[in-house]
Amino acid sequence: MKRFISICAAVAIFASGLAAAPAKTPQKTLTVTVIDVGQGDCSLIQLPNGKTVLVDAGSGGVGWNPFDAGTTIVVPFLKKMGVKHIDYIVMTHPHSDHIGGVRPVVKELSVGTLVDSGFPASEADYEMIMEIAERKNIKLIEVHAGDTLNWDKDCEIKVLSPPKNYIMGGQSPVNENSIVFKLTYKDVSFLFTGDAEKEAGKKIVRAFKDDLLCTFLKVSHHGSKNSLTYNWFMDWAQPVISVICVGQNTWGHPHRGTIKALESYGSLVYRTDRDGTIRFVTDGKTYKTSFIAPDEDERKYDGDYE
Repeated sequence: MKRFISICAAVAIFASGLAAAPAKTPQKTLTVTVIDVGQGDCSLIQLPNGKTVLVDAGSGGVGWNPFDAGTTIVVPFLKKMGVKHIDYIVMTHPHSDHIGGVRPVVKELSVGTLVDSGFPASEADYEMIMEIAERKNIKLIEVHAGDTLNWDKDCEIKVLSPPKNYIMGGQSPVNENSIVFKLTYKDVSFLFTGDAEKEAGKKIVRAFKDDLLCTFLKVSHHGSKNSLTYNWFMDWAQPVISVICVGQNTWGHPHRGTIKALESYGSLVYRTDRDGTIRFVTDGKTYKTSFIAPDEDERKYDGDYE
């Protein structure tokens, strides 16, 4: 009888130990999805803490480009992903192929904060976005080189451009003053470059060359010949993977020299016009890449706007 009681006691102690053992904490992941919006830019960042960041949203059907990527692609994609609230929308620069689609996003979804550089905007899209934001009490903040965005305690988000006094040189001051930022989660990093070109690149290298090394590079300006793929930039960035956001266009994007430059640094090059929507999921140590094929009805884009 004593032996039976001892065995029961031992089993009870073992069972209580199992109950008290802490459950494994689910691994936090960072997901970056580069959305195929044709000739334009759009990326969705889902931070480890659950916050969502949208970087640009393609065209909005206003002005030179009649295609409304925001309404036909971005909003449906976000809803399909179960995204009901966007914490931050980063509008890298006020050109319609980047911010046009933001208008239907802020109209249809819950948005916390709009982020831009404060660089003067003349696009009709921008005014429409601001009107909707005012009606819905969406906040607007400006960011500049050197700012750190505390959006997730496990990630570092550092703004590398534009400077507060802006860049007035180059072929396109609007492009040159794109918001450029680096997102780092442990050992994996993503460098977003908007449409930044040579003059912006020079300033970034002078001030932040030690911050440029990255796992992933969102190639600037749709891979044009003016994109940040110069040797003096790539020597510091050396991306493992490079993604070019591009659709059918009349400007020769991406430029053959840009592709060659990226490949010469051993970077694996993806293109949204060929590979469709591209998703990267990382635990901060390793990463997985997956693809959503492009629509068969690849859309034609007219115009002469860069």
